Amino acid sequence: MLQKSGIFLVNKPSGMTSNDLIKKIQKKLNIKKIGHAGTLDPLASGLMVVLVNQATKVSDFLLSANKTYNVTMKLFEDTDTKDITGKVINKVEPYKLDKSLINNIVKKYNGYIYEQYPPIYSAIKVDGKKLYEYARKNQADQVEITPRTVTIEKCEFVNYDKKNHEISLRLKVSKGTYVRSFVTDFANDLDTIATVSKLERTASGGFDLSNSKNLDVIDWDHLVSLYDTLIKSEQVLIQYHFEQDVRQGKSITLPRVSFPIVFIVNDKKEVIGIYKHAANHIYTCQRGLWQDDPAIKKTEAEMEGY
Repeated sequence: MLQKSGIFLVNKPSGMTSNDLIKKIQKKLNIKKIGHAGTLDPLASGLMVVLVNQATKVSDFLLSANKTYNVTMKLFEDTDTKDITGKVINKVEPYKLDKSLINNIVKKYNGYIYEQYPPIYSAIKVDGKKLYEYARKNQADQVEITPRTVTIEKCEFVNYDKKNHEISLRLKVSKGTYVRSFVTDFANDLDTIATVSKLERTASGGFDLSNSKNLDVIDWDHLVSLYDTLIKSEQVLIQYHFEQDVRQGKSITLPRVSFPIVFIVNDKKEVIGIYKHAANHIYTCQRGLWQDDPAIKKTEAEMEGY
């Protein structure tokens, strides 16, 4: 049976790994190919964009989207993982913070671009090994962590719970931003320490948590088509009537089009290919996105992976 391609918007519960969520959906719906447009830490809850079948081939275009979070930090405590699931490595005596100081730091990070160091407990690879692998083997001092340029597009104050020593914020951040590292940096500007106690992703690109479904109810009826996914993600879609040219991986001519990358759509609004601008109005095939129908004999280009 020919499966559809697209995305599921899923509300991941806290306490579950992103990988476990993906596997449960794949098993439940017997999905052939599955992926994601950004994982969440086990502690975190909220929106995960789950890619299905041909949509797994456009992950790079969705991973680059800005993401929005609600985060709560527990002050005066630091952990090895930078969230409350980790081992406490430092504590200081709690004290009342001046709210004006908190607001000043919030203002600093609102629209702030800076060099951020990823946490040691992350999946970034250095010399072929993930950072968390170094951490688990007590080899953190043997690896050099390189900072990344990130943007905190929005930083909004939500609440300061003096009794429980917690600050809650709403963030909109660029690709590659680690909220756990942000909390460490924010606390450092407050001249103290903190760790993440709650984290919820509320949006990813043009997709919102309010449109997501819980794991126990997710069904094929909730699939967002690849066409609608790319429209929502503000990608460039061009209708092309000679579908066989695309299926054979041929270069095509697109008059009056000058975008570096375009997605080719057939007459049925099915996304069938990714094309890259080559010269003048000539575009070359980067990847095929047509559905593999077992009833249709594959072309030579398809068999070669175009």
